[in-house]
Amino acid sequence: MLYLSRLILNLRHRGVQFDLTNCHGLHGRIMGAFPTAPAPASAREHFGVLYRLELLPAAWQARLLVQSEQPPDWSNLPSGYLGPAPDGRGNPAVRSIEAEIDRVQAQMQLRFRLRANPTKRISDRNATQAPEWQGKRIELRKEVDQLAWLERKASTGGFQLLRVQIGDDRMVDVQFGNGPKQHGRRSGGGQRLSFGTASFEGHLEVTDPLRFNATLRHGIGSGKAYGFGLLSVASIQEHTT
Repeated sequence: MLYLSRLILNLRHRGVQFDLTNCHGLHGRIMGAFPTAPAPASAREHFGVLYRLELLPAAWQARLLVQSEQPPDWSNLPSGYLGPAPDGRGNPAVRSIEAEIDRVQAQMQLRFRLRANPTKRISDRNATQAPEWQGKRIELRKEVDQLAWLERKASTGGFQLLRVQIGDDRMVDVQFGNGPKQHGRRSGGGQRLSFGTASFEGHLEVTDPLRFNATLRHGIGSGKAYGFGLLSVASIQEHTT
């Protein structure tokens, strides 16, 4: 079973402010809603946790979407961490999305939203790079490289990006761009963390329902522990949240 939680965070709360400046802190806050996973698996992987944070500065709020294979327990969040519910669904709002995913069929066209950490791995055999960089992942910051990255992920993930006619050209129907870098530090003054951010919104068509189902469940790209990779989809008429 797959679940989607929507939490509206109170940006005036000091705990929220800390978590927004430390991606490892937010990761720990989210994983606190799930039990300990059996060794040696990580809890995020074991419970299929993916999430995306979306800032709503005009309302002094942030929307946190958390997808998981187990219903979370949000009762341990600090008092005041959540803001007022914006609608009748409550805050947090948790629902099963299993039936929605199972209804996906080939040639279905959907709206999508994705916050990703586009990277590429430098080959160990790349003699043009210094030895310390060989085998490492590097960020893709140019939009042309990010779009090519997304199209590669689409080709292996059971979907294709839709295209629209603009003059004499057919362009992908996707809006995308770089966001601010995301930073954090592991607990106990440990390793510093830094991630490049790219956001994509547009339209796609399902080409392989089984592969697309796996993409929805397991996410896209690297950095999934820190808020990247959750692919949200909806029918053309609906919102992606």
